[in-house]
Amino acid sequence: MKKIKVISCLSTLVVMALIFFFSSQTGEQSSDVSRSFTGEIIRFAVRLLHMDGGREDAAVEAIHVFVRKTAHFSIYAALGVCAVTAVIANTSARGMRAWLITVGFCMLYAVSDEIHQLFSDGRTCRLLDVFIDTCGAAFGSACLLAAVKLKRRINYGFDRWIAATAIVMFVIFAFSSQTRESSDELSQAAAGWLAQIYNHVFAGGDTAVTAAELNHYVRKAAHFTLYCALGCVSSAMMVKKSGYKLHNAWLAAVAAASVYAAGDELHQGFVAGRGPLVSDVCLDMCGAVTGSAAYVIFHMLAAEIKDRRRISRRP
Repeated sequence: MKKIKVISCLSTLVVMALIFFFSSQTGEQSSDVSRSFTGEIIRFAVRLLHMDGGREDAAVEAIHVFVRKTAHFSIYAALGVCAVTAVIANTSARGMRAWLITVGFCMLYAVSDEIHQLFSDGRTCRLLDVFIDTCGAAFGSACLLAAVKLKRRINYGFDRWIAATAIVMFVIFAFSSQTRESSDELSQAAAGWLAQIYNHVFAGGDTAVTAAELNHYVRKAAHFTLYCALGCVSSAMMVKKSGYKLHNAWLAAVAAASVYAAGDELHQGFVAGRGPLVSDVCLDMCGAVTGSAAYVIFHMLAAEIKDRRRISRRP
């Protein structure tokens, strides 16, 4: 417990020092940093959406202010997480009281930070930034308190559904870690096998299909199937281990799978020959929705059958 008290206080001070450092930069230095970061975001978006990269400078100018305000929100969200941890660890405040103390503290620091900027060349003091900073701290601290509350509800003992969910996530990660060449060889092999079966059973001559024609559909079907399995097992895990009701389990499983799908596509951006695609994230989400819904329907039918059997056994 003593370690938590010290670490939470130190992490809060580190984030506060980081905020102070950024506020100490001149207007020109701060603008250069944010513009550079914005440029990286634009270049990533161009690769992600396969857009024409000729208007990157105009796009940087268009979203530069938004990126700066998002940075305000994000760093104060981090401060809110650290500060609420320190409040809980070092005082008797819990729940809403701890949240209010944290938000009040972060708001006062945001005010002092804006005043500090008056002494930095080219910087100004803005009430809007104080509001954004306070909202970020409120959001970050609320997320941490919600996570703590959720943690108390979950049974962390070993369970087959937790293991199944972890295995499916690992399989998805393993496939995404393959280079474009290795991934294409695998899908081509599967497409060739399916083409042989189709040609043998349904077609022949001019109506025969080739592996190249099926390869694209095989790759997309693999996306859908893997995330369908993830949605199914994660829904079961939510019901069995977290005590969620069916509709809440469905929503939680779909949300978790969607976040993992987005992260998985970003991961592919660092693999040779691969790249993130928004269309694949949408397809993965559809698979997760389908798999989760399938489990919910199965669970409802199983419960109905169980109730009927119990009623039929009554004298």
